[in-house]
Amino acid sequence: MRITLLILLLLPTTAARAAAGDGNGNACALVTRDEATAAVGAAVGEGKLTSGGSMAGAGIDVSGCAFASASRKELKVSLWRFSPSAKQSLDIYRGLCTKKEQAPGLGDIACWYNERHHELQVLKGTSLMIFELDRQPASEALVTVAKQALARLK
Repeated sequence: MRITLLILLLLPTTAARAAAGDGNGNACALVTRDEATAAVGAAVGEGKLTSGGSMAGAGIDVSGCAFASASRKELKVSLWRFSPSAKQSLDIYRGLCTKKEQAPGLGDIACWYNERHHELQVLKGTSLMIFELDRQPASEALVTVAKQALARLK
């Protein structure tokens, strides 16, 4: 993932259990194919799971999903679930996000990874969603898909 998120993985935690979840730990369940098509601006295939499982010892479950078009444009969605044992990592992430450009009105806190606005990070409770789209302009499409995903997040 990104450097800011890698910092989280290096922190020790008090337990090595998986993040608490309610069965909605699959990033592909957060966005529909039609929503991904609208974001990409071209027809995309079904979402393909790109990663999953838990980070041993970190108390974080991670799931990734990619919706790709025939022209290789794609929407990537990552879902990070932090368990109570990963509270320190979650607090550090929160602090890093508050130092970046904010995307108001999304989740508990939301920020742009950088000034290009091709990656939007949204934290809601103990779930972090990351949306990546490499097209211009991407901001509006990412905000729209984030709102749709927030409505499905459990």
